[in-house]
This record gives sequence, C-alpha cells and structure tokens, in this order.
Amino acid sequence: MTRRGGRIVLSGLLTAILLLVANPASAQPTGKIASKENANGRLSITFQANELAEGATIDPKSVRVLVDGRRLASTTKLLSTTNARRVAVLAFDNSQSMSRRNLKDAKSAANVFLATVPPDVMVGVVTFGASATEDVPPTTDYKQVSDFISGLTNDNTSGTALYDAVVRSLHMAGPNGTRSVLLLTDGADRRSTADLPTAVAAVKSSGAALDAVYIGPPGGAPPALGTLVTEAGGQVLEPVPGALAGVFENAARAITSQVQITVPVPARLAGTTADVTVTAIADGQQISDTATNDFPKVSAGAGRFAPQAVKPSTPLVSKSLLPVALGALFLGLLIILVMAFTAGDISDRKQGRVRRRLSIYTVTGRTTGRREETTTALGNSQVARSAVELAGRVVQRRDFEAELSRRLEAAGVPLRAAEWMLIHIGVALGLSFLLLLVSGGAILPTIVGLALGLTAPWLYLSFKQGRRTSAFLGQLPDTLQLVAGSLSAGYSMAQAIDTVVREGQQPITGEFNRALIEARLGVPIEDALDGVATRMQSKDFAWVVMAVRIQREVGGNLAELLTTVAGTLRERERLRRQVRVLSAEGRLSAWILGILPPGFSLYLLLVRPQYLRPLVTDPLGWLMLSVGVLLLVVGAAWMNKAVKVEV
Repeated sequence: MTRRGGRIVLSGLLTAILLLVANPASAQPTGKIASKENANGRLSITFQANELAEGATIDPKSVRVLVDGRRLASTTKLLSTTNARRVAVLAFDNSQSMSRRNLKDAKSAANVFLATVPPDVMVGVVTFGASATEDVPPTTDYKQVSDFISGLTNDNTSGTALYDAVVRSLHMAGPNGTRSVLLLTDGADRRSTADLPTAVAAVKSSGAALDAVYIGPPGGAPPALGTLVTEAGGQVLEPVPGALAGVFENAARAITSQVQITVPVPARLAGTTADVTVTAIADGQQISDTATNDFPKVSAGAGRFAPQAVKPSTPLVSKSLLPVALGALFLGLLIILVMAFTAGDISDRKQGRVRRRLSIYTVTGRTTGRREETTTALGNSQVARSAVELAGRVVQRRDFEAELSRRLEAAGVPLRAAEWMLIHIGVALGLSFLLLLVSGGAILPTIVGLALGLTAPWLYLSFKQGRRTSAFLGQLPDTLQLVAGSLSAGYSMAQAIDTVVREGQQPITGEFNRALIEARLGVPIEDALDGVATRMQSKDFAWVVMAVRIQREVGGNLAELLTTVAGTLRERERLRRQVRVLSAEGRLSAWILGILPPGFSLYLLLVRPQYLRPLVTDPLGWLMLSVGVLLLVVGAAWMNKAVKVEV
C-alpha cells in the first residue's frame, strides 16, 4: 500500500469515528436508572434509555427488576401516561471564558432539546458565570424558555461558579418527582461560594439525575467535574464540534422514554443494602443498568418502612407511644363510666339508710317509703336511666322498636330495645377503639372495627334466635305428647299448659309460661299460643294452634289430634336432624370459604397493610377487589342454597 493510500484509509476511519460521535442516535441504546426512592414499603425507580433512535421507546412489558440476582414482582408505566411531576433544568455556562461559537452552539442545542422533550416536562434555566442565578423557573411554556436562551450573552466578569450552579439547579428542580439536570460548561470551578464536598452532598441528598456536557479546551474535563457527576450516577459527555445538538436531542429522547417502576419490597430486604438491576427492551435491543440501594428498616409499630427524613413538626405523642396513650385514655374513660353507673346506686343506698335513721324523729315516727325508680339492665344510676330513656326515644322515633323487641324476645335476650341499642353502640365504639390501638392509630382498621361492631351484635342476635328456635322445634313433639296425655287425663287446656311449664325445659317452659300468664289476664288461650308461634316463627306450632281453634269451634278429640300431630312433627324433626348431619360438611365448607377471605384481609390490614394497598390505589386493584367481592357473595349465596334443605 502506498503512503497516499494509507492516508486515505486513515482519513476515512477518522471521518467514520467523527460521524459516529456526531450522530449518537446511531449508537447502541443503553439503560440508566435515573432515580429511585424508598417509601411505604415500595421501591420506586425511574428508568430511561439513552441513545435511542427517533420514535423508539421502552417496552413496559419487558421490564424486569432483579435484586442480588433474584427477580422481584413489579409494575411499569410510561411516565408520560401518569401524573408524575417531571422537571428538567438546563444549566448554561455563560462565563467570560465561553467562546461565542460555543455559546451559539449551546443556544441551538437548547432549542433542539425544547423541540424534542415531551410537553408535560417542566423546563427551567440556570446560568452561571462569576455567580449562579435561577433565571427561568420550571415551566411548560417553552417559548418563554427559548426567548431567554436566545438573548443569553457572556458574563463580563471572570470566573466560573460551577458548584453554586449545581446547588441552585438542584434547588430549582424541587424535592419530589422525576428531576434531571443537564450541565453545560467549558471549564472548572473558580468563583463558587460552595466547595466540592458541599455540591456532592447536595447531589446525593436530592436524588436528581445529573449529567454534564464539557465543551472546553482539549485535554479532557476537570477531575472535580467527573467526581461531582459520578456521585449522581451520571456521566460527563465530551462531544466533538458540531455534535452538541445531538447530545441535547438524545437527552430529550431519554426523558421521553422514561418509565416508572414500582416494586413492593419483601420483608427480607428491610435494613439491607443490595444491588438493583433493571433490564428492558428498547428499540428491539436489551438494555440494563445496576444501582446500589439502601432498603430502610421496618418500623416496629406500624409494620411499614421507617421515614427517611425528620418531619418539620413534632407531634404531641410519638407514634410508638400512641397505643400506650390511647390505652390510658380508654382505661380512664372506662373508670369514669363505671363510677357514673354505680355512683347512683351507692348514693341511693346511703340516702335510704339516712332516711331510715331520721324517720324516728318525724311527726309520724314511721319510715319513709322507698321511691319507685325505673330499673335498667345497665344499673339504676341516673346516668344509666337517662341513657336508656334517650335510646328509647330514638328507637321509637325510628319506628323499629316493635321489630327489635320481637327479635329480642325470640332470642331469649332479657333486654329492652333501648338497652340493646345502647349495648350495640357501645360494642361498635369499643371494637373500633380497640383496632385503633392495635393498628397504632391507622384509620382504615378503625373503620373496619366500626363496621364489625355494627354487624356483630345483629349476627349474635340472629345466632341466638336460630338456636332457640331449633331447640323449640326439637322439644315440640314431646311437649305436644305431654299436653295430649294431660288432656286425656281430664285436665283442661290451661292445666295442661301449666303441666308443661312445671315439667318442661327451656325455651318451651318460658314461652308457655308467658302464654299461661296472658291467658290468666284474660287473653284467649288460642291467641296466647298464637303469640308463641309468631315469636318463635314456627309454622309447625302455628298448625297446632290452628288445630286447637278448630277443635274449640267444632269439637272433637283434641288429645288424639295432638298425638297424631306430635308423631308427625317427631318424624319431621328426625328427618331435619338427619339432613343437618348429611349437610354438615357442606355448611362447614361454606362457613370456612366465606369467612377466610375477609378474615385474612383483616389480618393483613393490621400487620401488613402495604400488601393490600395496591387494591385501593391502583385501578386494576379496584377491578380485582370488585370482582373478588362479587364472586365471594355469589359463591356464598350458591353454597348456602346448596346446603339448605327445607323439611
């Protein structure tokens, strides 16, 4: 090869290298973790692709997150489809040392950046020469930014406040959202009030991405600039002349490609430091980046990650002392209530003794009569009586006193409707307060406790009513046989019922005793027995009462009729018990499958609420929760229908 031919080949290689550098879009795309944040048991990562071709982006479905080589579950969204705050700050060196040509190229590159960056990204401008100034606050009005950059001139004062510019750019970017700073300079720092350690500390604490473009004299960027950018996980770019616009265009495309990755952090990683690797497919090629992350420790009180920053205001009671303080408050209220409900009784007893001692000194010399006070199941104090009276007025006003009283009587609960309402409200408030203590002051468990407190007494009342009704139906055949025997022996119907009251068992004796008392007060015996059938909701006994009515009207052998009915009911009861035995497994399965999902959800709500947070914060979670509740209700209703057999 001749010397001339060698020069041609060398010139061609240099031209190819320069074209490659001048057109970064033709280079291979690379991945970069722009920012990461630990909050509420989750790791939020902003990942971007550098050197992307025009129109290319990251495929969210291809994103994978690995921690120390183990893959973690994650969700990925394009930042352009979210409401996340995105800020890009352009920091321009307009010092005296900046040549007019470099400044002109910087203006052109900034306009290319503004034409490429997504419209939702707020862009701000910081300039620095002898001092650093925040000239254009972050805004989406790109014309305002372009007009300012077009009128930018050199600072006549010598010196470069590089570190001050970094600090001001980070301050302008703000404390939250996805933030990136692109620094353009032609030299080292010479006039800053802040030193290199101060600038490095500001970069580390901000969490913003920082990249630098060096367009100064040949020989490479100053080492201090490389140290500053490296601490932020960025890079120092040194484009050849004429390639500055391509660098800014690539920076804008990288912002366009940004995705937000949310990773629920397993408990095993709490309090550890590990390497986080993100891989994805961009423009048909695999890209990846690795960064070290410090996973915060789990708070002992609430089971969440401990906060990373000190709150500006200190609460009156710390979170660790909140359960103790609420427990002390609950104990104090309990003592006050006990004293309030018992003070009236003690006072009445003391006043009674005093009246008896003073009665001998009265004109008549007789003891004064005891006052007749309304007694309640909650005590005879003035507080208890006032509370019961208030609840009674509420019950009457809401017009469900009769229904509630009927249910209480059917369940065998010796309470009035007003007394039951007070206990019901107390259970609801007490259970919600208990879950408030257990959860450390969380609102959602408190609401769940209030809902359970409102429904649990009704479930208890239904359970008591069902058991008492079942016991009544089980004793009914033997009771009718006893009544039939008494009638055959010559007893009247009232005497036969009295025999049942004396020799029977609860709940038959209680109901028949009430019917007997009503009959002695003048109510027809058939109507009194019909009241028993209504309270117990027993069709079988209603038929018995109907038979008694017919016999009283048309005559006949009532003892023989009751014996026949008793035999029929005995066979029905035997068949009913057999069906219950055969369906026991199905009913148990229905209870387990129906209680397990809400029970386990309540457990997670108390100990690991972050596991349930996606169900209420993500639209897909709302859909899954709605479908799950619907399927649970339909399944419970279907299983209840399958195991319930009418006899």
